[in-house]
Amino acid sequence: RLPVAPLSVERHLAEPVTLTEDIERLVGMLAATLKTDLERRGEGARTLALLLFRVDGAVSRIALGTSRPMREPMLIQKLFHERLAALEQDIDAGYGFDLVRLSVLAAATFDMQQADLTGETIDDGADIALFADRIRARLGEGAVLRPVAVESHLPERAVATIPFTEAPRRTTPPKKPGRLQAPQTIFPPERPIRLFRSPEPIDVPATEMPEGPPLHFRWRRALYRVTRAEGPERIAAEWWREAPSDEAASTRDYFRIEDADGRRYWLYRQGLYGNTQVPPRWFM
Repeated sequence: RLPVAPLSVERHLAEPVTLTEDIERLVGMLAATLKTDLERRGEGARTLALLLFRVDGAVSRIALGTSRPMREPMLIQKLFHERLAALEQDIDAGYGFDLVRLSVLAAATFDMQQADLTGETIDDGADIALFADRIRARLGEGAVLRPVAVESHLPERAVATIPFTEAPRRTTPPKKPGRLQAPQTIFPPERPIRLFRSPEPIDVPATEMPEGPPLHFRWRRALYRVTRAEGPERIAAEWWREAPSDEAASTRDYFRIEDADGRRYWLYRQGLYGNTQVPPRWFM
């Protein structure tokens, strides 16, 4: 049994409708009625459901979510336009729908935006949120993801992707440093702008010294000669996550490498030389 919606409006039709355009027009009219109720509660819709009751008793249920609380009828109508276009082949109107119901399944506090002297509000994230909502309505909830930082110093674990609706929003601007605050002199280590989904193994025949960078390496059956190298930057394993016998628990030494053609790579050696149990391996 589905939960009871906190807000719901419906319209009985004397003449059943079958066209998608008529359904979208009804959605806009129902959304305008919902807007009044949402304004009274100081809320905006986060999850909406459209129920189409056919004359023979069959019911089609179409639900969608929003990235931000929403109550503008035109925007709600646009989202259902995308959703209806994606499900057009799956919705059987039969002899028509004689009852259309629009429900708010989940709502959240609606934050009013401060307008400037021209009467316009400035919200840089509103257009992106609406674009993401329309893509999700057309292609599905998992179509738009957002990267978020994760508390891990291992590069492949430092970033994760979550659904766009679950992404945290910054509600207050960052604090500006005080005038008497000492300048920051510690620079974070440089990181490449692109990483593989998972590290790829490479073959390193020789190094300058046991703990030094490679002289050349083979990756995807191609040989690359190293002309410049910087490092190592040592990153210890996350011992609280990995078992001591796990390969991921080995210490890593990272090197910034430049080959003879000027291409740059970020390589690391997993493990230390002299360890007879787990020999070191190289990855990119």
